[in-house]
Amino acid sequence: MIKIRGRKFLINAVGCALVTLSMTASLASAENRPEIGDSPVNVTIAGYSSGGQVAVFGEGVVDAVRRTYQGSSIIYEPGNPAGALEYLKSGRRPFALVSTVEPKMAYAGRAPFREKYPPGTVKGVLNGSPGVFDLMVYARADFLDEHGVTSFRDLIEKKVPMRVSINQPGNLWAREHVRALFSYFGKTMEDVEEWGGELVPQPTGASHDLMRDGRLDVIITGGATPSGRVVELGSVMDLAFVQLSDELVQHVADELGASVGSIPAGSYEFVNEELVTVVSSFMIAAGPAATYEDSYKLAKSMYEQMEHYRSSHRALQKASREQLPNVSYLELHPGAKAFYQEVGLIE
Repeated sequence: MIKIRGRKFLINAVGCALVTLSMTASLASAENRPEIGDSPVNVTIAGYSSGGQVAVFGEGVVDAVRRTYQGSSIIYEPGNPAGALEYLKSGRRPFALVSTVEPKMAYAGRAPFREKYPPGTVKGVLNGSPGVFDLMVYARADFLDEHGVTSFRDLIEKKVPMRVSINQPGNLWAREHVRALFSYFGKTMEDVEEWGGELVPQPTGASHDLMRDGRLDVIITGGATPSGRVVELGSVMDLAFVQLSDELVQHVADELGASVGSIPAGSYEFVNEELVTVVSSFMIAAGPAATYEDSYKLAKSMYEQMEHYRSSHRALQKASREQLPNVSYLELHPGAKAFYQEVGLIE
């Protein structure tokens, strides 16, 4: 009995000591943190092109900051993701709007990035649109029937001579998904041309016009579900999604730092069963020029304005306070991390 009690006492004593050390470390850490006031935020967020679904995320963050910190001069600067990350790396811009795809490309030194980014160059601040962008592969239904195609594997193994939209070269999100889809089968998109097909480098809107005119067979793109453009196109012609296998989707997700999700049955009139697909998030990332205080304030603004942010656009409905720190494989910026710890979102 005495030994047992002694053992319990020892364990309790050790436990108390650990708790005390932990509390001391936390207090020391808190004491070392810069004091954050209510001064305006004056920064620029390098982003994607103006208009469209992606810009909605960046503009929503800007609005949240302005509502939280009066007098802020924060700007969402339209551009392209590769340029935004280069601005981030060089310190010309402190923040950028990126998907889970582009930083992974930059760290790997994959074109258009000329060299690998040093570890820690890009840090996460907040996830403003978790799992909102779905990979979509759809086609003219009569074309798929003509070639006996139901899956992406069929397109590759049957070497179907398809006219396929792969989006513009500057759309890294779309191009990386195309690359990853073909890499699963040991192919490249250029192989399509070798078996009589055609690669069409057009944005989604222009691709829909071509498909409507019978000059395009397959489109590989992304967007929030349901996509108004796809709904509109499906109202004037017969469309069908090209099915992606579980293994193919997992491969693409792993390649790009994305996640596995689904397009629910009934999302479109021509979708009567759930379709597995790759889903991506869009995040605000910080570079070497981002300060502790500004990163903290961006995170706090989104936390406090979450309900307004969500209500401002349909594409933002998946956002939540709990998902803000979920920046995938990126390391959290110290300022953002400090805020999330304060409100109990992370330890």
